[in-house]
Amino acid sequence: MLKPNFWEDTLPLDFIDEVIKYTDETDLKNAHAGFTKGGQARYDKCAMTGKIKLWNFHEESNEIERTISNIMYKLGIHANDFFGFDLDHNFMICQVAKYAENKKAQFGWHADDHINFEQKHRKLSFSVFLQPAEKGGKLLIQNGWEIKPNNKEIYLPYLPSKKIKEEKGGVIAFPSYYNHCVTPVEKGNRYSLVAWIFGPEWR
Repeated sequence: MLKPNFWEDTLPLDFIDEVIKYTDETDLKNAHAGFTKGGQARYDKCAMTGKIKLWNFHEESNEIERTISNIMYKLGIHANDFFGFDLDHNFMICQVAKYAENKKAQFGWHADDHINFEQKHRKLSFSVFLQPAEKGGKLLIQNGWEIKPNNKEIYLPYLPSKKIKEEKGGVIAFPSYYNHCVTPVEKGNRYSLVAWIFGPEWR
């Protein structure tokens, strides 16, 4: 059985409110799940159906993005005291996301470590709970290996998993190779801030 290891922290609520405000005011784009063989962005229902904006560390477009990046950079250093991964903290991507109630937005089962960036690999994943949904929209992280169909949520097959407690301002970090998902939002919008820190290939 996979036994997930997590690192948790909290961020000030005034900062959280500032990021929510920025998410509402910025131009969010549809998320996609990689690219087709022809190089076109791939969209499918087992991928993310929320809307996002992401940026690379050191390539921010405004002051709030720089503030977010600097905070996530510091969190990454603290979290890695726990994980002890070989990381390059200057290779980091941040993303704000909104999962809308009226779209029943979700993010199907996936792992983050399949993305390479200039020969580096996603190794440490962060999720900041800006505003949890009132119902649904839960972060699940796999802690077992059994896979079977789920007739109620056809795009989210059953995996033994741990439901993460979500409170406004909470932060969780976990290895990027852990499978995880966000269940469909049923009531209220869900806002999140995520970040990924890269490093050399796993050894």
